[in-house]
Amino acid sequence: DCPCPGRSETERKRKTTPAATRSPLMESPRDAHLSPSPEAARMLHEMLLRDLREADGPDLPEEQLRSNDQLQQDEILALEAIYGDNLDIFGEKSVPRSFQQIYVHCEIPDGISVSTELQSVDDCPDNQFTFSVKHLAPISLTCLMPPSYPSHHPPYFSLGVQWLDSVKVSTLCHMLDSIWAQQSGQEVIFEWVQWLQSSTLSHLGFDGGIIIRKSDSTMASVDARVIGEILSVEDVVQQLISYDEEQCLETFRRGLHVCTICFSEHPGIDFVELPCRHYYCWRCMETYSKLHVKEGSVLKLVCPDDKCGCSIPPKLLKKLLGDAGFERWERLVFQKTLDSRADVAYCPRCETACLADEDSAQCSNCLFTFCARCRNRRHVGERCMTPEEKLISVQVQNPYEHYIFFFFK
Repeated sequence: DCPCPGRSETERKRKTTPAATRSPLMESPRDAHLSPSPEAARMLHEMLLRDLREADGPDLPEEQLRSNDQLQQDEILALEAIYGDNLDIFGEKSVPRSFQQIYVHCEIPDGISVSTELQSVDDCPDNQFTFSVKHLAPISLTCLMPPSYPSHHPPYFSLGVQWLDSVKVSTLCHMLDSIWAQQSGQEVIFEWVQWLQSSTLSHLGFDGGIIIRKSDSTMASVDARVIGEILSVEDVVQQLISYDEEQCLETFRRGLHVCTICFSEHPGIDFVELPCRHYYCWRCMETYSKLHVKEGSVLKLVCPDDKCGCSIPPKLLKKLLGDAGFERWERLVFQKTLDSRADVAYCPRCETACLADEDSAQCSNCLFTFCARCRNRRHVGERCMTPEEKLISVQVQNPYEHYIFFFFK
């Protein structure tokens, strides 16, 4: 498979790239926080029109335009084969040819730490916050291919990175310009994506960890090709954590794992993850939950891990128990809650829960007034009788009634 003059550089890379090694660490754009930006497309078209109006050189011959068009088609086919769903194409048959967007994920196989300084809080003088992530939200690269690409001009492009400030994204734009300058006249988008994927963090000095701090963009020039709204440090932290959690969950669902209850292997999609980050297979959690509800031990219906004790969210319990089981769980929890309150007493006639006022209570159902301590008729000024005293009183009134009381109480 020798290189030949008629084959483009990107096409040769596509044919020599093994299928198993294509698009490493690239995740679906549907999971990304960035969506196709009309702002980017509008800006790129404006850049193209401006350059066309200001162009003072000779027009390219028809043969050169056809050659560029063919190279662009080959490049798009190659990028589709390499990046798949991470490439969103529109206007493929138009001139200029454009595609939006490529979602580029920085390579962090072992994860990376993120440090930031949040706004100071009165009761928390140390406002530095450090956490680790295994996934970073993607860099959004939007390109527009002019008719003079690749023979004379590079693609017009824009960059959006939600977890970087505009000044740092500007340095990435300048680096893409340098890559084009080194291989002017060749297809360059594949090289751009490869560099962004493998070298962004090291270029920004983030090899040992990402540092996020509030940036004053007025102190440095911001490249016009940088897109995206300016977020606060707190919003950037929240988005990094949320995106990492979503991607970790998606990775877990695609794998196989062992349930620590039944010790069987199941696909991740068949597991239940609790808020405490412990996870168990659905069948075990369903059996475990229904058993506690059946036995009435609903207060013990917590995370099965002995050292945890984290509660299970009601929304999840409803799925595990079904409607009838969940209604019984609600009743039992309500009953246990009432039993644990010292100011609640049950009517001795109809068993209605009543709110006790000191030692007495009145049933809202049958209006019976009773002692909250001994559950006998209210006896103001008299102490409650013990069970032994009650039995003696019955014996005095009827010597045979204590047998009935003993056997049928």
